[in-house]
Amino acid sequence: MDWDLTPYFPAFDGAEHRAFRDALERDAAALEGELAALGGVAEGRAGWVAALGRLEDLATRSAHLGSYLHCLASADARDEAVQRENARLARLRAELAKRYARVRAALGAAPETAFEALLAEPALAHAGYFLRRLREEAARRMPAALEELAADLEVTGLAAWSRLYGRISGALEFELAVPGEAPRRVPVSLARSLQGDPRREVRHAALRGANEAWASQADVLAACLNAIAGTRLLLYRRRGVGDFLEPALFDAGITRATLEAMLDAVRARREMPRRYLRHKAGLLGQARLGFEDLEAPLASAPQPRIPYDEARARVESAFGARYPALAALAARAFEGRWIDWSPRPGKRPGGFCSTSPWIGESRIFMTFGGAPGDVSTLAHELGHAFHGALLHGVPSFARRYPMTLAETASTFAEQILNDAALEAPEADRAARLEVLDRRLRDGAAFLLNLPMRFEFERRVYAERAEGELSAGRLCELMVEAQRAWYGDALDPDALDPYFWASKLHFYIAGTTFYNFPYTFGYLFSLGLVARAREEGPAFPARYEALLRDAGRDTAPNVARRHLGVDLEDGAFWHASIDAVEADLARFERELAPDG
Repeated sequence: MDWDLTPYFPAFDGAEHRAFRDALERDAAALEGELAALGGVAEGRAGWVAALGRLEDLATRSAHLGSYLHCLASADARDEAVQRENARLARLRAELAKRYARVRAALGAAPETAFEALLAEPALAHAGYFLRRLREEAARRMPAALEELAADLEVTGLAAWSRLYGRISGALEFELAVPGEAPRRVPVSLARSLQGDPRREVRHAALRGANEAWASQADVLAACLNAIAGTRLLLYRRRGVGDFLEPALFDAGITRATLEAMLDAVRARREMPRRYLRHKAGLLGQARLGFEDLEAPLASAPQPRIPYDEARARVESAFGARYPALAALAARAFEGRWIDWSPRPGKRPGGFCSTSPWIGESRIFMTFGGAPGDVSTLAHELGHAFHGALLHGVPSFARRYPMTLAETASTFAEQILNDAALEAPEADRAARLEVLDRRLRDGAAFLLNLPMRFEFERRVYAERAEGELSAGRLCELMVEAQRAWYGDALDPDALDPYFWASKLHFYIAGTTFYNFPYTFGYLFSLGLVARAREEGPAFPARYEALLRDAGRDTAPNVARRHLGVDLEDGAFWHASIDAVEADLARFERELAPDG
């Protein structure tokens, strides 16, 4: 591993790690008795204040341990000792979920006057939004005893299927068979980076080889997806949830009107990113792009891979010129070895930033293959780490921001990197085209690929309510969603039917519809970039206040408070998409003979 995890614990399964885990388990068990002995909120407010304080402390420590084990499991999915500890953590989380079930039921049953008196307690001044959400959730929950049973069963249900997917994807390899080269075995985690290779034969071989590997596990992965979706649907039914999108909207901190306003704008403008893809096909000498070409660079000749140290220099330079506080955080991350970046067998696919609220540090996981997109990913994850650093010292109940706002800082950091590259004095026409192409690739991903994933997942849940879906049916739904969103911009015979198997987001136990928040975050960040250009030096204070506030209210309320915008109005979303169209217009001017 490239990163240093010793600030978490000196050694995995060492004395400090075991003592921390054991104390956490003991304290979680003790809180059960304490909560059981409490009466209603109206009768024992002081006891509830103390119990909520202990629950918040448990949440902070659990997040620390979870961040540590998630990092270890992602870095080497074959480590069985780590897998066992993750299973043990799942049991602990089930116990904490049971504590939350008791708290939620008590808050839901409390008279309004008693609940408001509880919120007025100074020790809970930071937790009002979180506790109001728990009270609101109580109306959509089963009795506390059944919720506790559901939490117990999650360990061997949802969480177990998610862990199985992680183990399979982390261990899976494929044969990369490029014409004219000796075949070699590579992990599936490297497939995405290989699809950014300038040689089409490499891209084609990467997608074909990876999909052969995914196909070999398709029945097992379909069983994982069916079990996860089926369990959720069953719980929704027992909880009286009428629409499977309701929990996703609640978790995202947005209203249905906000989601529809955003999707309506994206749907109305989807011909624009398709136009870019048609240009891209022509530049690559193809009639149409295939799915493996979506991340292809413009250059037809092999380009030197970007060394990791150069990527670091690019990111630090861009941040330093435009946002010194972000540059300082990036320097801290590089110097403190927060990043696990090197490709290797056993490493899970994907990327993430995990922050420990206990030590106030983050760790970034990615597979750096040397493509320009990997540099963008590095900047993206450092943006997450910046958000985490801003929240250091903020109590856990006030830092639980929704995914819609979770992608704000990360996408904003990417925009800074791309702006720096585009505006560099040394950037010639080819360099400007490369940067614009990368930005437009992002635009196509957020405006076509992410909505495509949303449409696929929505159809999966609709059909799963009627019965299980075979691997073949999942492939059909995926291809249908790709055709609906990409239209004639992609070759209909060169789509990716196994995208559902390769995308970790569909298998995350704790979150459903892990897709539309990315489009939200992207467009929201474009709005912030525009505001930053307007306000200049005054903007960082406003921006950082917004990020610190992200866990204290809904996304529309945070946007209204700090930016004065209405996210239920399509005008905001169209204005953000206008920025993508401006990039496309500049791209087309650069392509013109006199550009």
